[in-house]
This record gives sequence, C-alpha cells and structure tokens, in this order.
Amino acid sequence: MILDIIKRAVKEYNLIEKGDGVLVGLSGGADSVCLTHALCALSDELGITVYAAHLNHGIRGAEAERDENFVKNFTKMLGIKCFTETADIPALSRELGISEETAGRKYRYEFFNNLCEKYNITKIATAHNKNDNAETILMNFMRGSAIAGLCGIPAKRGNIIRPLLCADRTQIERYCAENGLSYVTDSTNNTDGYTRNKIRHTLLPFIEKEFNANFINTAADNALLIKDDSDYLENAAKESYLSLVKDGAIAAEALLKEPPSTARRIIRYMLRDVYGGLNDVTSGYVRDILSLAAKQSGTKIHLADNVTARIEYGKLVIEREAEAIQPFFAEVRQGETTFIKEISKTVTVTAAVKRQSGGAVYLACGADDKIVIRSRREGDRFYPYGMTGSKKVKEYLINKKIPKEKRNSVPIIVINGVIAAVGKRVDRNFLFTDSGVKIEFKSLEVED
Repeated sequence: MILDIIKRAVKEYNLIEKGDGVLVGLSGGADSVCLTHALCALSDELGITVYAAHLNHGIRGAEAERDENFVKNFTKMLGIKCFTETADIPALSRELGISEETAGRKYRYEFFNNLCEKYNITKIATAHNKNDNAETILMNFMRGSAIAGLCGIPAKRGNIIRPLLCADRTQIERYCAENGLSYVTDSTNNTDGYTRNKIRHTLLPFIEKEFNANFINTAADNALLIKDDSDYLENAAKESYLSLVKDGAIAAEALLKEPPSTARRIIRYMLRDVYGGLNDVTSGYVRDILSLAAKQSGTKIHLADNVTARIEYGKLVIEREAEAIQPFFAEVRQGETTFIKEISKTVTVTAAVKRQSGGAVYLACGADDKIVIRSRREGDRFYPYGMTGSKKVKEYLINKKIPKEKRNSVPIIVINGVIAAVGKRVDRNFLFTDSGVKIEFKSLEVED
C-alpha cells in the first residue's frame, strides 16, 4: 500500500523526475525508515538514485549516537550512500535566540541543501505524513496563523518533497512490520516538553475519542480545500504587492483601500522580504502592523532582529534599521576619488566646463578652492537655488520628507567654509554657469 501511495503522490504532485538524485532525511524513526526503504524499492521504476542524510543534534548523548549507528548500518544494508554530521543545536538555539526545535530545523535543512549543492543531488525527501499534517494544522491554528498555515504541509516546496504525506502513521508502521524493518525511537518524542508532542499525545487522541475518530483524514481533506482558496487569494495579493510596494514601502492610503485579506498578505510579503522568511509570524503580528496605516507620521513599532514598521510621510515602511550614521568629514580634491566609510560612498571631483545629464552635482568652484564633504551640523543654513531667503538644513530635509534616521547620511558640500550644496540641492551662490566642478557620489558595491 505504501508503495502505491508514494507512486500516486509522485504523479499527482510531480515530485520526482527520472534521473533525480533524492536525499532522504533519515532520523532512524519509523517514518524515515519506511520512506528510505520504499524509495529504494521504487528506485529502478522511478529512475532515481537514493541517498540518506542524518544529523546528530547533540542533545540526547548516547541515544543520539545509537541512532547515528543505526542509520549507518541500515543504509549499508540498503547499499546507499549516507552522510552524517553532528551539530550543537542547544548552543545554536542560545546564539540565535530561538527554540531548539526551530534551530534544529534550520541547521538540518542547511545541512541537506549543502549536500545537494556539493553532490549535485536534486531533491530532498522528508517523511512527513498525514498525522504530522494534522498536528501542524492544529499547531498553526493555535498560534494564530493566517489561512496559509491552515493549508498544512505542502507535498512539494522548491526542492523539498514529501512522498508520504498521504499515508498515516498506522500504514507506515504496518509497512515496517511487513518488511521486517526495525527502527529507533527518539525519547524526546515521548515527552510533552514540545508543543507538537502535546498535540500528538494529548489533543489529537482526545479529538479522535470525543469528536471525530477520522480526524486525521478530515484535517487532510480540509487542508486541500483551504489551499485552493488560499492559492486564489495569494495570486491576487501578489499582483497588488508587485504594483504597490516599492523599496520596502507602500502608500498607507493605497493599503487601506485593499480588501483586508489582501492587505494582510501584502504585509506578510513585506515582512518576508526583510526577514527572508515567515517563521513565527502570527496573524496578531500582521494585524499590529496593519493598524499603523491609519496612524500619524512618525508612529513606529519595533519588531524582532532590529526591524521596524513605521508610518513616514504617508507611507508604511518595514525595514531593518541601520546602525546610526556617525558624523563624517572628508576634504576632497579635484581629479581624485575619496571613499567616505560612514555612508559607504565614493565621491569623485573633476573640473567641468559643461553640464552633462546624470546625477552629479555641478558647482561654481575655483581650482584652488577647498572642498569638504561632511555630515550636517546643528545650525547649518544655506540659500537653496529656486527658493527665497535662507533655509536651515534641518528644515529643508524635513520639507523634502527625508526620513529622520536618514538625514545624517545626506552629504553637505562645503566650499571655503560655506555650504555650497545639501545633497543635490545647490546653494544659489554656487550656481554652475560655464566652469566649476562636477561632484559625483556612488554607493560602494560590496561583494557577498
């Protein structure tokens, strides 16, 4: 039965193609033992090469070593290559400030993906099943997940496939018994120290006993229906997101005009862009950010990992805050390029007799004049071209709607001790006519 379930899943969800290398995450438990054995049995028919990977999380001491030895012996019996690695997950958990469960998942998938890249393996197979799916749906619901969390575990996401997702734990254990397969049991699965274990040992049995004996299948069926609705809403929201969000910001008025379901998804996409994922983002978290759209400029919410959501000049902005810009001062010379580390920009000064198109600043300036690029100072004032009278630099930046945290990064160009330009706004006393200097700023390109 398991072999038929896997073959149907492969066909329905396009999980595997001939020629794929499939890396199974093999813990040594019944689910992963079943999956590894079944894929090996189907390898010729599916045209795949099966590999296994096992991560020792550095948590259970001798028991973890037992599991690793079991995996090595099991894969040797199957005649497949097995990769093992040991990690200090408790230390990683403390370092990142996340749960051991989350840290283990993060490290595990990094381990798997590194193996895929190194050995040109195309798919990662995990042994999630119907029971895991029901547990995940309940856990996401209680955490306040959006509708996407109620879709359950996907059969395929990128290079990760789950061929056993349509099999329940009873069918898996029956397959192991029928094929004489032994497996190991993680003692932490028997404790209620983790949320998932509490759901598995307490909540699910209670639901099945008191309300619905077929709840595992009911949850799986509902997840498929919810996913159809979710996919439709996601596609609509992506269109709005792509058209409305620019550089991590969206006009608050435009966001509020969107249907609430679309607005929430737009915010989730914005959070995804900043964090690189959506783990542990709840509906309450999104709701708090959405509430900002109706508030006045300057209102801000501080999020985890130095990320903020704020209203700035009618826009909702979600971004990771940069470190405060330190004061800077650099004397620059014609014909030279100078790097200003505080703003990560180079500045090049060249003599000019004609203005050209582009983003450079052109100023009236003699060959012997002293040119300085510095940060703004209290009391700075200049005479901006096109305006009457003088203007405080601070007021000018506010009127230009430069966010407060970015004002100190705007370069002030000073010639012979007098402010000649604020960013690209030239002082009318230094207006370029037929000769002077061209001052060009460029952001420093930093390689990964």
